[in-house]
Amino acid sequence: MNRECNLTKRVMTRNGLRYRAVVFSANGRIKPDMVLVNGTPERHPEGAYYLEWREGNKRTRLSVGKDPADAAARRLRKEAELNAKNNGVAVTAPESTNGRRPLGAAIADYLEEIKLGRKNKTYVAYDLSLRYFAESCSKASASQTGDIAGA
Repeated sequence: MNRECNLTKRVMTRNGLRYRAVVFSANGRIKPDMVLVNGTPERHPEGAYYLEWREGNKRTRLSVGKDPADAAARRLRKEAELNAKNNGVAVTAPESTNGRRPLGAAIADYLEEIKLGRKNKTYVAYDLSLRYFAESCSKASASQTGDIAGA
């Protein structure tokens, strides 16, 4: 089982948007806006940080925002979670209540991820659509609506 979690940043290169490894300083902290491109550090102030890990053979990526300190903290938390799962410890999600996730929380989390990784026009369109959906939906939790946003 995999215990490793990588921290990458999605930046604009000559070939378009690409995920690049972040540069760490000697003390283990992230150098803000610095990524490795073809083995050399380059400054890229644009883009968001992403966590990347494997679940079996499947690679999973999760946007963790634009703040390097917060991204590093989320990476350490994810590594601890993966290590706990590897050692057989049951890990519970802090948002869950009685095994069900409130619909509003699932929508808010999904929109936050969209806002970080997509253009503002996309975010506005998704926000409007999901507001209409929430108003018309009679279900109280995401698990009752068909598993919205990975709940």
